[in-house]
Amino acid sequence: MEFPEILGGFDLTDHAGFAGGIPYGLFARLRREAPVLLHPAGTLPDGESFWVLTRHADIAAASVDPVFSSQGGGGRAGGGSHLEDLPFGGGLTGSVLAMMDNPRHDVFKHLLGPALATAVTALEPELRATAADLADALVTRGRANLVDDYTEPFALRSVALLLGIPREDWPRLTEWVHAVLGFTHRRTGQVDDVSRAVYQNLRSYFTSLLEEKRRRPADDLGSVLANGELPADSGQPPLTEMERETNASVLLVSGFEQPRNTIAGGLLAFAHHPDQWRELRKDRALLPTAVEEVLRWLPANPYNRRTLTQDVELHGTRMRAGDKVTLWWPSANRDETVFPDAERFDIRRDPNPHLSFGHGVHYCLGDAFGRLEIRLALDALLDRVEEIRPAGPETWAPNNKHTVLLDVPVELVPAQEV
Repeated sequence: MEFPEILGGFDLTDHAGFAGGIPYGLFARLRREAPVLLHPAGTLPDGESFWVLTRHADIAAASVDPVFSSQGGGGRAGGGSHLEDLPFGGGLTGSVLAMMDNPRHDVFKHLLGPALATAVTALEPELRATAADLADALVTRGRANLVDDYTEPFALRSVALLLGIPREDWPRLTEWVHAVLGFTHRRTGQVDDVSRAVYQNLRSYFTSLLEEKRRRPADDLGSVLANGELPADSGQPPLTEMERETNASVLLVSGFEQPRNTIAGGLLAFAHHPDQWRELRKDRALLPTAVEEVLRWLPANPYNRRTLTQDVELHGTRMRAGDKVTLWWPSANRDETVFPDAERFDIRRDPNPHLSFGHGVHYCLGDAFGRLEIRLALDALLDRVEEIRPAGPETWAPNNKHTVLLDVPVELVPAQEV
């Protein structure tokens, strides 16, 4: 299999390549020289090539164009948001919001939206207290792994509160999500017997959780998923049990992974840019722009895949109906034509039109809740930590679908009491 020279031997399908973090240098070359690249199949079992888009404008345009389908189409038998085809009716494609096209997507999204909007206000006091408790323990420890000791427990407790997961189940969920990411083993990036078993445990757990929410509904997102109905005048058939269960489990994964890793990546950036931490400690009014820069700096998802439902021409290149097209969010967020001095971490950056929450129809439903989590996690440490110092190299998971930090060893210099 011959790879284009511009890739420099890097295979975007190979999870192992992402064990060193996001290949920003490669994306910069692609934006300049090959903004529409046909990438060989690489490690994909189907042997099919796919298109790679890397410029901010192209990715934003594709995100709002229904010709770029999240489900599939164009004569293709499968689809989804992954590089490899997922079969229709297989439990994800066409069932979960991220792999669902309109009109059903927007109708379903509007059902869930009010619960998420309410949660931002209702859960803030408890999330603030959670962040404070974890930050106190972190500072007492002095040297820590920011992921294991701070961002992972904070993210898990936050999404558990959002979904209304009983507290007695939190330790079991913590054990599961610490070990796996979706279908894969977190540390190896491979599907194995352990990851399969844990994934099935998660699916079974959410089946039971939704049953309990039907018996005892509460004011939480889990109860909306269990009991909510699409409007009768929407023209859409009722939600299926599969849609309810798969979206519950996927919301746990996405609602956990994204803050877990984005907050860790932001704190790592502050460790490498101590001047930015000092500036933010002096002026908390900078928190809103700091949150946006943390989001730009480390998008939670390296790519999402689309399927063309008809032929499209872009930059003189013809892409055909049924072709796979990938949108690489980290590349969009470092596009020099949109972000001056894009490689600089700058908490004063404004405007900051990053695409870390996606764009268009699939703009993240939980964006306000995610921003709240980042703000509270930063705020708790700003009160307590004078400086975050790297205490060893960070390690990344071998995963091209999620940006996953495994270890961020740091030394925390406590703030002086006033």
